[in-house]
Amino acid sequence: MRFKVILFTLGSLLFSFNLQAKLGVGVGFAQGQSPYRSVSSNPNILPAYINYQGDKGYFRGIEGGLHLWKKGERGKRFTVSAIGSLRMEGYKASDSYYLQGMEKRQWSLDMGLGSALQLGYNRFSARVVTDTLGRHKGYSAGVGYARIIPMSKKFMLVPSTHVTWQSNQLLDYYFGVTKNEANAFLDRPAFEAKGGVQLRASLLASYTINPKTSLMLVATTRRLPNSITDSPLVDKKQVSTVFGAINFSF
Repeated sequence: MRFKVILFTLGSLLFSFNLQAKLGVGVGFAQGQSPYRSVSSNPNILPAYINYQGDKGYFRGIEGGLHLWKKGERGKRFTVSAIGSLRMEGYKASDSYYLQGMEKRQWSLDMGLGSALQLGYNRFSARVVTDTLGRHKGYSAGVGYARIIPMSKKFMLVPSTHVTWQSNQLLDYYFGVTKNEANAFLDRPAFEAKGGVQLRASLLASYTINPKTSLMLVATTRRLPNSITDSPLVDKKQVSTVFGAINFSF
Protein backbone atom coordinates (compact mmCIF):
# COMPACT_ATOMS: atom_id res chain seq x y z
CA MET A 1 0.00 0.00 0.00
CA ARG A 2 2.81 2.44 0.83
CA PHE A 3 4.35 1.90 -2.59
CA LYS A 4 1.06 2.80 -4.24
CA VAL A 5 1.38 6.18 -2.59
CA ILE A 6 4.84 6.58 -4.07
CA LEU A 7 3.49 5.81 -7.52
CA PHE A 8 0.51 8.12 -7.21
CA THR A 9 2.47 11.02 -5.73
CA LEU A 10 5.67 10.91 -7.77
CA GLY A 11 3.95 9.84 -10.94
CA SER A 12 1.94 13.05 -10.92
CA LEU A 13 5.03 15.28 -10.96
CA LEU A 14 5.65 14.92 -14.67
CA PHE A 15 2.16 15.98 -15.60
CA SER A 16 2.16 18.89 -13.16
CA PHE A 17 4.89 20.47 -15.29
CA ASN A 18 3.39 19.54 -18.66
CA LEU A 19 0.73 22.21 -18.89
CA GLN A 20 -0.46 20.95 -22.28
CA ALA A 21 -1.39 17.55 -20.86
CA LYS A 22 -5.06 17.20 -20.07
CA LEU A 23 -5.21 13.52 -19.30
CA GLY A 24 -2.47 11.03 -18.57
CA VAL A 25 -2.22 7.44 -17.40
CA GLY A 26 0.76 5.37 -16.42
CA VAL A 27 2.02 2.19 -14.85
CA GLY A 28 5.24 1.66 -12.95
CA PHE A 29 7.23 0.02 -10.20
CA ALA A 30 9.06 1.19 -7.08
CA GLN A 31 11.50 0.00 -4.48
CA GLY A 32 11.86 1.84 -1.23
CA GLN A 33 12.60 1.74 2.46
CA SER A 34 10.13 1.77 5.34
CA PRO A 35 10.90 3.85 8.43
CA TYR A 36 9.45 1.17 10.70
CA ARG A 37 11.65 -1.25 12.55
CA SER A 38 11.89 -4.75 11.05
CA VAL A 39 9.50 -3.90 8.21
CA SER A 40 10.95 -5.13 4.92
CA SER A 41 10.15 -3.49 1.63
CA ASN A 42 10.46 -5.09 -1.77
CA PRO A 43 10.04 -4.05 -5.42
CA ASN A 44 6.37 -3.89 -6.33
CA ILE A 45 4.41 -3.97 -9.56
CA LEU A 46 1.90 -1.21 -9.06
CA PRO A 47 -1.54 -0.49 -10.52
CA ALA A 48 -2.33 2.19 -13.09
CA TYR A 49 -2.90 5.79 -12.13
CA ILE A 50 -4.74 8.68 -13.77
CA ASN A 51 -3.86 12.37 -13.95
CA TYR A 52 -6.11 15.16 -15.19
CA GLN A 53 -5.36 18.87 -15.60
CA GLY A 54 -8.23 21.21 -16.39
CA ASP A 55 -8.98 24.91 -16.29
CA LYS A 56 -10.98 24.60 -13.06
CA GLY A 57 -9.08 21.87 -11.26
CA TYR A 58 -6.90 18.81 -11.39
CA PHE A 59 -6.59 15.23 -10.27
CA ARG A 60 -3.11 13.77 -9.77
CA GLY A 61 -2.94 10.26 -8.39
CA ILE A 62 -4.37 10.45 -4.87
CA GLU A 63 -4.70 14.24 -4.83
CA GLY A 64 -7.36 16.48 -6.30
CA GLY A 65 -7.79 20.23 -6.34
CA LEU A 66 -10.39 22.83 -7.26
CA HIS A 67 -8.93 26.15 -8.36
CA LEU A 68 -10.42 28.95 -6.28
CA TRP A 69 -8.37 31.71 -7.88
CA LYS A 70 -5.78 31.93 -10.61
CA LYS A 71 -3.91 34.64 -12.45
CA GLY A 72 -1.55 34.62 -15.39
CA GLU A 73 -0.89 32.44 -18.39
CA ARG A 74 1.29 29.47 -19.22
CA GLY A 75 4.83 29.98 -17.93
CA LYS A 76 3.80 32.70 -15.46
CA ARG A 77 0.82 31.63 -13.40
CA PHE A 78 -0.32 31.72 -9.78
CA THR A 79 -3.12 29.53 -8.46
CA VAL A 80 -4.86 29.02 -5.14
CA SER A 81 -6.79 25.76 -4.77
CA ALA A 82 -8.90 23.81 -2.33
CA ILE A 83 -7.16 20.44 -2.16
CA GLY A 84 -7.83 16.96 -0.86
CA SER A 85 -5.20 14.24 -0.56
CA LEU A 86 -5.17 10.72 0.80
CA ARG A 87 -2.55 10.17 3.50
CA MET A 88 -1.89 6.49 2.95
CA GLU A 89 0.62 5.87 5.71
CA GLY A 90 0.81 3.58 8.71
CA TYR A 91 1.11 -0.14 9.33
CA LYS A 92 -0.57 -3.34 10.52
CA ALA A 93 0.64 -5.36 13.50
CA SER A 94 1.29 -8.22 11.10
CA ASP A 95 3.83 -6.19 9.11
CA SER A 96 6.64 -7.35 11.41
CA TYR A 97 7.27 -9.32 14.58
CA TYR A 98 8.25 -6.13 16.38
CA LEU A 99 4.85 -4.52 15.70
CA GLN A 100 2.87 -7.30 17.35
CA GLY A 101 0.48 -5.81 19.88
CA MET A 102 0.35 -2.42 18.17
CA GLU A 103 -2.97 -1.02 17.03
CA LYS A 104 -3.29 -0.57 13.28
CA ARG A 105 -2.41 2.92 12.02
CA GLN A 106 -4.72 3.80 9.15
CA TRP A 107 -4.64 6.13 6.18
CA SER A 108 -6.73 9.27 6.23
CA LEU A 109 -8.03 12.07 4.03
CA ASP A 110 -6.29 15.42 4.43
CA MET A 111 -7.91 18.58 3.09
CA GLY A 112 -6.92 22.22 3.01
CA LEU A 113 -5.48 24.94 0.78
CA GLY A 114 -2.62 24.86 -1.67
CA SER A 115 -0.94 27.42 -3.89
CA ALA A 116 1.49 27.21 -6.79
CA LEU A 117 3.55 29.80 -8.62
CA GLN A 118 5.00 28.88 -12.02
CA LEU A 119 7.72 31.22 -13.29
CA GLY A 120 9.22 29.76 -16.43
CA TYR A 121 11.25 26.72 -15.42
CA ASN A 122 10.74 27.43 -11.70
CA ARG A 123 7.82 26.21 -9.62
CA PHE A 124 7.11 27.28 -6.03
CA SER A 125 4.38 25.67 -3.94
CA ALA A 126 2.84 25.86 -0.47
CA ARG A 127 0.06 24.00 1.31
CA VAL A 128 -1.71 23.53 4.62
CA VAL A 129 -3.86 20.43 5.16
CA THR A 130 -5.60 18.82 8.11
CA ASP A 131 -7.12 15.42 8.88
CA THR A 132 -10.81 15.11 8.02
CA LEU A 133 -11.49 11.51 9.10
CA GLY A 134 -10.39 11.78 12.73
CA ARG A 135 -7.50 9.34 12.30
CA HIS A 136 -4.32 11.24 13.13
CA LYS A 137 -6.24 14.45 14.02
CA GLY A 138 -3.27 16.56 13.06
CA TYR A 139 -2.12 18.85 10.29
CA SER A 140 0.86 19.58 8.10
CA ALA A 141 2.14 22.71 6.37
CA GLY A 142 4.90 22.88 3.83
CA VAL A 143 6.66 24.70 1.03
CA GLY A 144 8.42 23.34 -2.02
CA TYR A 145 10.58 24.35 -4.96
CA ALA A 146 11.23 22.56 -8.25
CA ARG A 147 13.36 23.47 -11.26
CA ILE A 148 12.90 22.14 -14.79
CA ILE A 149 16.23 21.57 -16.54
CA PRO A 150 15.85 20.70 -20.24
CA MET A 151 18.84 18.62 -21.27
CA SER A 152 17.63 18.13 -24.83
CA LYS A 153 14.37 18.17 -26.78
CA LYS A 154 13.48 14.75 -25.36
CA PHE A 155 15.25 14.57 -22.02
CA MET A 156 14.78 16.71 -18.91
CA LEU A 157 15.69 16.70 -15.24
CA VAL A 158 13.54 18.11 -12.42
CA PRO A 159 15.25 18.43 -9.03
CA SER A 160 12.95 19.47 -6.19
CA THR A 161 13.02 20.08 -2.46
CA HIS A 162 10.24 20.25 0.12
CA VAL A 163 10.14 21.30 3.76
CA THR A 164 7.08 20.20 5.74
CA TRP A 165 6.07 20.82 9.34
CA GLN A 166 4.04 17.93 10.77
CA SER A 167 2.07 18.38 13.97
CA ASN A 168 2.57 16.33 17.12
CA GLN A 169 -0.86 14.69 16.69
CA LEU A 170 0.06 13.48 13.21
CA LEU A 171 3.51 12.16 14.14
CA ASP A 172 2.37 10.64 17.43
CA TYR A 173 -0.38 8.70 15.66
CA TYR A 174 2.01 7.09 13.19
CA PHE A 175 5.14 6.79 15.35
CA GLY A 176 4.04 6.94 18.98
CA VAL A 177 3.63 4.01 21.38
CA THR A 178 0.85 4.16 23.96
CA LYS A 179 1.19 2.71 27.46
CA ASN A 180 -1.07 -0.18 26.45
CA GLU A 181 1.17 -0.90 23.44
CA ALA A 182 4.45 -0.79 25.36
CA ASN A 183 6.21 -4.17 25.57
CA ALA A 184 9.35 -4.65 27.66
CA PHE A 185 10.08 -8.05 26.09
CA LEU A 186 10.26 -6.44 22.64
CA ASP A 187 12.19 -3.44 23.99
CA ARG A 188 9.28 -1.21 23.00
CA PRO A 189 8.73 1.45 25.67
CA ALA A 190 5.92 3.99 25.58
CA PHE A 191 6.78 6.95 23.38
CA GLU A 192 5.04 10.22 22.57
CA ALA A 193 6.15 11.95 19.37
CA LYS A 194 6.35 15.72 19.11
CA GLY A 195 5.82 17.89 16.05
CA GLY A 196 8.74 18.16 13.67
CA VAL A 197 10.09 19.08 10.25
CA GLN A 198 10.49 16.61 7.41
CA LEU A 199 12.91 17.38 4.56
CA ARG A 200 12.50 15.78 1.15
CA ALA A 201 14.70 15.95 -1.94
CA SER A 202 13.86 14.38 -5.29
CA LEU A 203 15.35 14.10 -8.75
CA LEU A 204 13.06 13.29 -11.65
CA ALA A 205 14.39 12.25 -15.05
CA SER A 206 12.02 12.15 -18.02
CA TYR A 207 12.60 10.93 -21.56
CA THR A 208 10.02 11.53 -24.30
CA ILE A 209 9.64 8.62 -26.70
CA ASN A 210 6.95 10.35 -28.76
CA PRO A 211 4.40 13.13 -28.13
CA LYS A 212 2.13 10.75 -26.22
CA THR A 213 4.58 8.39 -24.50
CA SER A 214 7.41 9.03 -22.05
CA LEU A 215 9.59 7.24 -19.53
CA MET A 216 10.22 8.51 -16.02
CA LEU A 217 12.63 7.69 -13.23
CA VAL A 218 12.52 9.34 -9.79
CA ALA A 219 14.88 9.06 -6.84
CA THR A 220 13.67 10.49 -3.52
CA THR A 221 15.16 10.81 -0.06
CA ARG A 222 13.22 11.89 3.04
CA ARG A 223 14.92 13.07 6.19
CA LEU A 224 12.64 12.06 9.05
CA PRO A 225 11.78 14.61 11.74
CA ASN A 226 14.19 14.52 14.69
CA SER A 227 11.17 14.23 16.97
CA ILE A 228 10.45 10.68 15.76
CA THR A 229 13.91 9.21 15.21
CA ASP A 230 13.98 8.33 18.93
CA SER A 231 10.76 6.35 18.56
CA PRO A 232 11.26 2.62 19.26
CA LEU A 233 9.26 1.97 16.08
CA VAL A 234 11.81 3.76 13.89
CA ASP A 235 15.24 2.42 12.97
CA LYS A 236 16.27 4.93 10.27
CA LYS A 237 16.92 8.66 10.09
CA GLN A 238 16.09 8.85 6.41
CA VAL A 239 14.32 6.68 3.86
CA SER A 240 14.89 6.53 0.12
CA THR A 241 12.84 5.39 -2.84
CA VAL A 242 13.50 4.69 -6.51
CA PHE A 243 10.53 4.80 -8.85
CA GLY A 244 10.11 4.20 -12.59
CA ALA A 245 7.12 4.38 -14.92
CA ILE A 246 5.93 4.58 -18.48
CA ASN A 247 3.42 7.38 -19.06
CA PHE A 248 0.77 7.86 -21.75
CA SER A 249 -0.92 11.20 -22.39
CA PHE A 250 -4.02 11.98 -24.41
